[in-house]
Amino acid sequence: MRDNLEAPLETIRLGDGLSWEDGWFATGQLDHGTLAIGEPAYHQRNWSYLFCDGGEALLFDTGSGRRPIAPLVARHAAGASVTAFPSHMHFDHLGGINAFGPALVADLPMLRACESDGQLTPADEMFLGHYEGLPVPTFGVGRWVRPGEVIKVGSRRLEVLHTPGHSPDSVSLWEPGRTRLYAADFIYRGALYAQTPGASLTQYLATCQQLIDMTPQSVEIVCAHGRPVNGVDEVPIVGRDDLADLHKVLSGLVAGHPHSGEAPVNARMFLLYSKDSFQ
Repeated sequence: MRDNLEAPLETIRLGDGLSWEDGWFATGQLDHGTLAIGEPAYHQRNWSYLFCDGGEALLFDTGSGRRPIAPLVARHAAGASVTAFPSHMHFDHLGGINAFGPALVADLPMLRACESDGQLTPADEMFLGHYEGLPVPTFGVGRWVRPGEVIKVGSRRLEVLHTPGHSPDSVSLWEPGRTRLYAADFIYRGALYAQTPGASLTQYLATCQQLIDMTPQSVEIVCAHGRPVNGVDEVPIVGRDDLADLHKVLSGLVAGHPHSGEAPVNARMFLLYSKDSFQ
């Protein structure tokens, strides 16, 4: 599959510690037990994360679906049964969802409303697959996970945080044992989307304040997308100062008048928003 949504792999420069797998994915260890799985040739530059410990494994997001992610995950999970957990229902995060059996799903009213007889079909305005001609998937719900609940992966503890702003159903994972926040689409290098259906600047600001209040200055924020740095693709990681810069911009926008536009956050990122984002 090759179209204007993909770039030739030979044009991509990978950062230190990353290597190509299966002719598509870039992988690298964040630490023992945490694998970053990127798709730098895809225009969205997706990143998913595999957590392994004690014979258990959790996959946070299942890729774009441009290529099957399950064989790669199975190799790195070393025989462990893998459970998938989508950060939200946008199409570029659900690509391989049905390869992993019933998934963990955030226990949120808008997602409960999409479930019937143990099967979840995201609403069109949640999935947004029409942008790339993708059909809405249906997948099994293995367990509902409440915001504030801790997911156990062996000895690891990952707290589920409801982090709306980019989308109302977005969740992130907080791992205090590694001082690491897996922020999904809430923040990353590049264009932050607050102009899509369901995005809210007010919620974005409230979530940003919540994350600033709960995380230390040393927090490592691992993201689901990220533009290259000096032409090199690497695992997208930002810091708490980036959260503070985003908070400042969101505060100014929320206090202003509704309009559409683009707001620079810092040299690493900018925010896209629309009149509907103010509702």
